[in-house]
Amino acid sequence: RMAAKQPLSDVEDGLLAHLNANAEIPDSRSFASSLGVPHKDVEDVIKRLTAFRIVESADITKETWVLTDEAKGYAARGSPEVQLVAAIPPEGASKGALKERLGDVFDIGMKAAAKNKWIGFEKGNKDLVLRKVEDTRDELQEQLRRLENGEVIADKVIDDLKRRKLVTKEKSIWYSLKKGPEFVAKRKTLATDVTREHLKSGDWKDLEFKDYNYGAQGQPIAIGYSQPLLEVREAIQNIFLEMGFSEMPTNMYVESSFWNFDALFQPQQHPARDSHDTFFLKAPATTTQLPDDYLEKVKQVHQSGGHGSKGYGYDWKRDEAEKNLLRTHTTAVSTRMLYKLAQEKTFAPKRYYSIDRVFRNEAVDRTHLAEFHQIEGLICDYGLTLGDLIGVLEDFFSRLGHVKAAFQTCLQPVH
Repeated sequence: RMAAKQPLSDVEDGLLAHLNANAEIPDSRSFASSLGVPHKDVEDVIKRLTAFRIVESADITKETWVLTDEAKGYAARGSPEVQLVAAIPPEGASKGALKERLGDVFDIGMKAAAKNKWIGFEKGNKDLVLRKVEDTRDELQEQLRRLENGEVIADKVIDDLKRRKLVTKEKSIWYSLKKGPEFVAKRKTLATDVTREHLKSGDWKDLEFKDYNYGAQGQPIAIGYSQPLLEVREAIQNIFLEMGFSEMPTNMYVESSFWNFDALFQPQQHPARDSHDTFFLKAPATTTQLPDDYLEKVKQVHQSGGHGSKGYGYDWKRDEAEKNLLRTHTTAVSTRMLYKLAQEKTFAPKRYYSIDRVFRNEAVDRTHLAEFHQIEGLICDYGLTLGDLIGVLEDFFSRLGHVKAAFQTCLQPVH
């Protein structure tokens, strides 16, 4: 048992007195034990004295096996199997009663005790546990206590304890000490500041001050750092700007089903509209702020087609289009921009981009979240071809660092 905590100045005085009389301390752990203080206190003093070259220290490193918290409990109260056998009265006990009494130890104790053939069961009643031995020697507790006391344990025993996860390897560092070139039997504390008390008493004249180290580095200035995701976003944003794109307003995380789905001509029975894939809002659950003229045109194309499309041939419902949700893609922003451009009297070619978060009802794990960022580009002009699209993509990815881009065209028959 350690004595009451001593001031570090007393530990330092004891260490210097010992070195003055004996010239060396071969083991700082043993020395800490002789003083009745934690080794950490001695270690702090050693580091301070080494900095002043009063002592010289050499590290002694050793890997040792130490008990886990579970094992410390067994060392104090006994192994699970012995605790189990001790809890069984002469007439036996039910598993439920033993489990209630022993808690977490019960299952481990049952397996180990059965393996040692210390317990049995009443014929025809597997719930009644009977004690088959009178006395049990707690070898496990003995082994754990020997290890706890620093005794050498056979490798086979260590292997068994490792298998039961009762020991873990720990790296220990202690020191051997000898006198340094600036050794003194009593270190004089140097003053670092002149205080008001020094000036009042006049003892500042007799103080010995610590030398200033003009070559010492100052404290590093705390500065901010860019968040990695923001760095990537900025790099992609700069590429779009270099290519002549303008940013679309993407500050509306809540969107209507009309702009998110219907205006993109996704049928209202599509699986993506299911709550398993999309986050729908409870309040406000719907919106009525939709352009009636455009909504009517979208409805007609869904139901009966137009502009070369046959439509889906179903009864389109406005109630579905008015439902609010967390946008599943930034393409909802693109549909709004296309509608806005269509309202302008004079058309002019446009290039737009967006980089912002979208939301899907995904199962969250270490590689997936319910939100992620989508990058989107939109070009409006007359006479655009597939070659223009390939050229823009090739330019974008080459600026991103992908110098070799491959394209594959998939042609599907139109029914």
